[in-house]
Amino acid sequence: MRSRRFVRRLVAGALVLMVTAGAVPSAVAAGNDRDGATGVMRVAGAGGGTLGPEWGADFAGDPVRFEIDGRATDPLHPSGTFHVVHRKPDGRLLAEFSGRITSLKAVDEVAVVTGVIDAADNPGLPLEMVGKNISLTVYDGGRQDRISWIWGFFGAPVSLLQGTAPTFPLTEGGFQVHGARPAPGTRPTVAVKAAETGTTVAALLGDSTLRFQLAARVPVGGNPTEVQGDFHFSDRRGSGVDVEGRINCLVAGGPVAVATGVVTASNDPAKVGKPVSFSLKDGRIDRLGWIWGFAADAPQIVDCQSVVPSYAPSWGGLVVR
Repeated sequence: MRSRRFVRRLVAGALVLMVTAGAVPSAVAAGNDRDGATGVMRVAGAGGGTLGPEWGADFAGDPVRFEIDGRATDPLHPSGTFHVVHRKPDGRLLAEFSGRITSLKAVDEVAVVTGVIDAADNPGLPLEMVGKNISLTVYDGGRQDRISWIWGFFGAPVSLLQGTAPTFPLTEGGFQVHGARPAPGTRPTVAVKAAETGTTVAALLGDSTLRFQLAARVPVGGNPTEVQGDFHFSDRRGSGVDVEGRINCLVAGGPVAVATGVVTASNDPAKVGKPVSFSLKDGRIDRLGWIWGFAADAPQIVDCQSVVPSYAPSWGGLVVR
């Protein structure tokens, strides 16, 4: 069991979140790209801010800055680079590193970018950085952009196309995300309401063959693994997936949330006990993403990490607070 401190830092986008690189299996893609990316996906811009008190005495008050310039038509064959600078309040350099992008998926205003570090100067952080993998989740919010990060050089798992919720609000600069755009239509009616305290995600949505329900909450000041909640996913198409279970990690940044859980009941007993991952976006068009840990080619599922939400329901909706 991870310590509370570890998970708190993970959700803050901490410098604690290593990579299992390789091809992304169909367990990630299946069902996610039905309304997903087409054409050129692009993430470009630069921005940053100051780390808050949740980072503790070692990092609180430090300015950080990110630059990303990437594009892809195939999420697993992108082009582009990233550049990160972390300084102390007096201007001293803690770490600066850059590298090439290894995967890029963008839908609407949300993108996940992974990369590998090619060059680093880190006098204040004596770690091996070159060759390590990173993940960045970007939310293009117009007046309030957000970002989150996972650093492989701190021993945290990083997988292609996966990130966490964009918890860090930028106070200068910003990013433009050009992702897949949904077909014209009306916004689904929100079928659930959320409490205004703590972190709450509630969803009830689907289409003629798919139904998804999730309700989960972390109290104010609570650890993301102190979540209370459950889910139910039923797909009456060819896959026939019908699983329900409990949520074991929940984090939200702006209108985007990531939840992970474990199956406790299913029409297939072999799925019980297996991990699952969900991503959710509460927007003009609500969207959902998922990863099945019970698939034969399933990637590693890590607490509070998932893919870009891509599936757009034809009814229902969700709320992220």
